[in-house]
Amino acid sequence: MRILALCATALWGMLALAASAQPLTVVTEEYPPYNHLDENRQVVGLSTEVVKEVLRRAKLPYRINLYPWARAYHLAQNQPNVLIYSIGRNSQREAMFQWVDVIAPYNVFLYRLKSRPEVQVQRIDELTRFRVGAVRDDVRAQYLEKIGIPADLVVDDSANAKKLASGRIDMFPIDEIAMAALYRREGMDPNSVEKALALPDLSSGLYMAFSLQTAPDIVERCRTALRDMRRDGTLEKIKAAYLH
Repeated sequence: MRILALCATALWGMLALAASAQPLTVVTEEYPPYNHLDENRQVVGLSTEVVKEVLRRAKLPYRINLYPWARAYHLAQNQPNVLIYSIGRNSQREAMFQWVDVIAPYNVFLYRLKSRPEVQVQRIDELTRFRVGAVRDDVRAQYLEKIGIPADLVVDDSANAKKLASGRIDMFPIDEIAMAALYRREGMDPNSVEKALALPDLSSGLYMAFSLQTAPDIVERCRTALRDMRRDGTLEKIKAAYLH
């Protein structure tokens, strides 16, 4: 029995080594300033810098692909050796991924147009009176579904911003840093909207996580690298460059 156990351990180690030699598939979405395409069609942003440094320290080759969130989310659930970021963590997702750790802050609010003072909410259950937008398969959409709030689902937050401006929805939830970046990128005025309600249950940070079919050794190497980045101040330096 001991020989079989040793053989199994050795085999697993060989598989992990082989997996680490193959480029990881890294997936994310357009969500500035955390992850987005620059003018050269390169994936950049706060979370992207953190992920790239983690993978550099872990000595893991990779390819980053930017997709609509629903596609990235599907790939990370169903394919081996897939890393997904920036992903919110909740009870529904807990057993679906191997979680590394938080890589960026995430403070979510419902936003409304300043020109529509009649859109007033004091409690989350009052949202049933309004049209609320959300991104399909996003943690914010899952939260609204869980608490029984119907959502008008779209593929990304740029669609939410445009629908809010045209009056097709009354509010949509988004991180406060992402809101300003999104509106600037779309040529829209971030001062045209304001916070309607804080959503503290969603404000627990953005993560990097691996598919369940990824070797645990790869996941642990990334956890170690991220811990080292937090310890030596690299993580805070990256954040400071975006959040000043």
